[in-house]
Amino acid sequence: MPEYVTSTLQLYRNVDVLLGDGSKHRARLDNSGVVHFRDPAITGPQDVTLVMVRSTGTVQAKTYLALNGPEVRLPSSLYLLGALPFTRQGTVTGRVTGAANPSALSVTVVGNGLYGITTLSEDGSFSIDIRGEAPGKVDLFAKETEGTEGKVVRVGLKRDISVSAGTTVSGQDVALDHPVDQSLGVTVAGGELPDTTLNTSLRYILGGQVLFSTSASGTQPLSVPMIARMAPFDTLPPMLSVSSGEAAKLPGGQVQTEMPVGAGSSAQVTFLSPLSITSPAVGTLEAPASASRTGLVLRWSPDPSAHLTEVELGATIGPGPLDWSVVAPTSITSFTPFTLPADSAPVTTFPAGSYRVWATTSWQANASGYASFFTGSLSGGPYVETRTTRLLSYVELQ
Repeated sequence: MPEYVTSTLQLYRNVDVLLGDGSKHRARLDNSGVVHFRDPAITGPQDVTLVMVRSTGTVQAKTYLALNGPEVRLPSSLYLLGALPFTRQGTVTGRVTGAANPSALSVTVVGNGLYGITTLSEDGSFSIDIRGEAPGKVDLFAKETEGTEGKVVRVGLKRDISVSAGTTVSGQDVALDHPVDQSLGVTVAGGELPDTTLNTSLRYILGGQVLFSTSASGTQPLSVPMIARMAPFDTLPPMLSVSSGEAAKLPGGQVQTEMPVGAGSSAQVTFLSPLSITSPAVGTLEAPASASRTGLVLRWSPDPSAHLTEVELGATIGPGPLDWSVVAPTSITSFTPFTLPADSAPVTTFPAGSYRVWATTSWQANASGYASFFTGSLSGGPYVETRTTRLLSYVELQ
């Protein structure tokens, strides 16, 4: 089961797992987060639905279509943070040099299992208490900003400082020797865009933590500020994020691509084609469409090169009595919500009311296909290219 379910079971009255419509095979989830169905008649791809009844009585249903294999792991969509360790491992002191405006500085540390509490003086000198469960190495990152929006103008990085036994490591000066004076030219490969304006950002990431980012908006070709690819930043390829459109703006919604940038001065991104909802009829929040609950079918039209589609029908002001999302390979483009078993949920069909239809498609460079997302081994690391589309629309169910 997804971690966001098993870690918050106390919030639910019950969580049931259905195969198909649950008329033949269903089981209640226990604290183990594992459900077994032992029936030789179960062969081939299966539709699996989680029916999650909150303590308030509202129902969340999530259906995964065409899952295949003797064991599947449902992906988590929530990242849980543990408590920060308090044990002091040491102190790092030094000074930031090369700043035009020392009052516009910040200094942070990055380390595996380690974090820092920084005291920074007006002259650029600093002292950082390093906390964590075990000794290790940290990297020091400093930046200088300007303007009310905090535009980054200079950065510096010092790597591999060992801390242990509560000792003080002094003289760790960080030079702001990388001005943000280069630019990356961004273009889009082919296809029509939902909007002529591109929104872009470059994120520099170390140890899973974003050190700093730059951004730009406008028509292509677009230039995004960046630093020269020199040591010690030469091993940190920045992640480029480019988007066009807005999720709630019909008909195209938003398309977005994130990808690591090579050593050159230009990058070309590829978007997925925008997703469209073909059933029920949909509109905007200000002018929602109207549809009948009788014979309700969700239909969508994704980019065939994508790996999966997710469509959610949920109350405009939620959570509603019943919110339902469906995840499918792009070869499947429709889903008919069925009547939930009465002993699994107090609400078994959609009541009349105002609903949002939130739809996304996803492509991930390290996935070989839809099944890759259900093995439990697919990494979503900081340097994996991803392509997504987002569409938010509204309907009044009568």
